[in-house]
Amino acid sequence: MTSSSKFWLGFLSFVLVVVVIFGLSGMTWRDIKHFGTPRNALTIDGETVKIPFPEPGDERLLPEVTPTTSGEYAFMNVVAGEPVRWDPCRPVYYVINPVGAPPGSDELIFEAVEIVSESTGLLFEFEGYTSEVASFDRDLIQEEFYGDRFVPLIFGWSTEVHESELEGSVAGLGGSTSTAGAYGDQQYLVAGTVILDGPDLQTMMTTSGRRPLALAVIMHEIGHVVGLGHVDDPGELMNPTNSSLTGWGPGDLEGLAVAGRGVCQQV
Repeated sequence: MTSSSKFWLGFLSFVLVVVVIFGLSGMTWRDIKHFGTPRNALTIDGETVKIPFPEPGDERLLPEVTPTTSGEYAFMNVVAGEPVRWDPCRPVYYVINPVGAPPGSDELIFEAVEIVSESTGLLFEFEGYTSEVASFDRDLIQEEFYGDRFVPLIFGWSTEVHESELEGSVAGLGGSTSTAGAYGDQQYLVAGTVILDGPDLQTMMTTSGRRPLALAVIMHEIGHVVGLGHVDDPGELMNPTNSSLTGWGPGDLEGLAVAGRGVCQQV
C-alpha cells in the first residue's frame, strides 16, 4: 500500500469515527456547523431537552404588512426593548381540539386565523384535530402528539366551571410561550394556546346579529397569541372589555403589522 493510500485510509477512518461519535451523542450536522456553541435547551419533566431546529428556510413566507393606520397597541413580552415575535420564515401550525365546540365553530376559527394572517404577514397552516387538552401549562415538546418539534398553536373549548378565568364576561383566553431559538439569545414565540368558552360563543353564534362578535372574540385571542397585549383604548379590539367592536381598530392593525415583522431564525 502506498503512503498516499495509507493517508486517505487513515483520513476516512478518522471521519468515520467522528461521525459515529457525533451520532451517538445526538449531534447533527447543524450542531457541527455551530461547533463550540452549545445548542440551547429546555427542562421538561426534570429532563434537559435540546431546543428543536426550525424547518429550513431563511426568507419570509408572506410579505411584510405595512400598516396604514396608527393607534394604541402593546406587547405582552418585550426583551431589550424589542417585542418577542413569531418567526416569519416558518408557518404557525395550528390544531383544534373539537371537544365541547359549538356547531360551526371551526369556520369561525379558520376565518379569524385568516384575518390575523392577512394583518400580520404570518403564514398559518392547519394540521387537523388533536386529542391534546388545551392548557397554558402544556409541555413545549410532546413527541407522542407532534414529534420532535415545538407543539403547534392549539384551539380548545372549555367552560367557566372547568376554567376559572372564563368566569363572568370573559369568553376566551390566549397567549404563547417565549423561548430562545436553537442557538443564540434571540427569543421567539412558540406553542400558542387559545381556550374559548363554549357556551358563551354558542350563545353569540346562535343569536341574531351576534356572530361577528363571536368572530371578534377569537380574533382578540389570536392577537394575544401573536404577541399583542391589552390596551386601554375602547376603540381597539385588544381592549379587554370590548362588547361591541367586531373588527380591528387602528392601533390593533399597527400592532399586528409589527408583530409580523420578527427576526427569522438562522441555523
